[in-house]
Amino acid sequence: MVVIDDIGSFPLPSNVSRKEFDGVYIRALEAFASGKRLEEEPGLEVFYRAVATSLRAKLETGLDVVTYPQHYDMHRQFMEPIEKYQHEPFLIREKFAVIPELYVVNREAWHYWEESGRPIRLRVCVTGPVELYLKTPFGFNIYEEVLMNIAESVNSFLRNSVIASKHIVTEVVSIDEPSLGFVDLLNIDRDGIIRALEKSVRGVNAKVQVHLHTLKAAEYPLEARGIDVLTGEFASSPENINFISKQELESYDKFLRGGVASTSIDRKLGSFIERGIKHPSPEQLADGVEQIKALYLRLKEKFGERMSFAGPDCGLGSWPSQEAAKLVLKRCVLAIREAENS
Repeated sequence: MVVIDDIGSFPLPSNVSRKEFDGVYIRALEAFASGKRLEEEPGLEVFYRAVATSLRAKLETGLDVVTYPQHYDMHRQFMEPIEKYQHEPFLIREKFAVIPELYVVNREAWHYWEESGRPIRLRVCVTGPVELYLKTPFGFNIYEEVLMNIAESVNSFLRNSVIASKHIVTEVVSIDEPSLGFVDLLNIDRDGIIRALEKSVRGVNAKVQVHLHTLKAAEYPLEARGIDVLTGEFASSPENINFISKQELESYDKFLRGGVASTSIDRKLGSFIERGIKHPSPEQLADGVEQIKALYLRLKEKFGERMSFAGPDCGLGSWPSQEAAKLVLKRCVLAIREAENS
């Protein structure tokens, strides 16, 4: 059976502002790294409440595997602690390579177990080394030693984030590399990129995805040891279906995550504005069940058992409300399960 998951980012609850959340994020990370109880730390209640509320919203959609609610900027989330706690250039001290959202997930999993009798099946995402490198002052000028230090920092975040307990099973981790395939100016050979990807995921005790925005970059993770699953955005970028084949996946013994619902909110809103609709409803914004099902079945026909995960294309953090984001996830679950049972 195909596993239905989500990519990670999610709108903040309506009663938590972006300024409030961003203002306490690094404090939450430091408190978690120091072994403190976040819900009891002055000023961190807003962080705990936001993540707990969003986790509950995701669990209510019926996903098989949920990614921790990613509310902080995907670059700042990792670069800020790396830069603040580096003991070599861009090499983080192990203690601070933590994701504070996972403290909340771990605590809330007890309540979920008591209510449902089931553990939370978890997906953990960390921004990948190439993507993070592009945010350094070096830009496209790649110094391989720095890139490898960033890759080792990414690896520390991943290894520190795999939880295995009665209440949580970390089923999959992901490194997010949305710029791979779009950036052609990197002065590093393909083997250097592959080495960085491999170093990022070395020794991680979970299934490993790499999240790509274009499968033109498939050559890197296909050859990288330790990466099991490539993601493809097929709803927003249908051309991705032409960039990889079932035969390639089989020859490298890799699998695919199919993105089957568009999350391109700016494109969607622009389309409605052109039609004179300034405030479309969640029902209008989310792709329809039949539309999602049709794409899923098309991908299943092409990739067969090599498609092992499916869900929305990308994260939903920029969507206008949790209600709208939840509907995307619910419709993905409904469409894929209907398709599997048809």
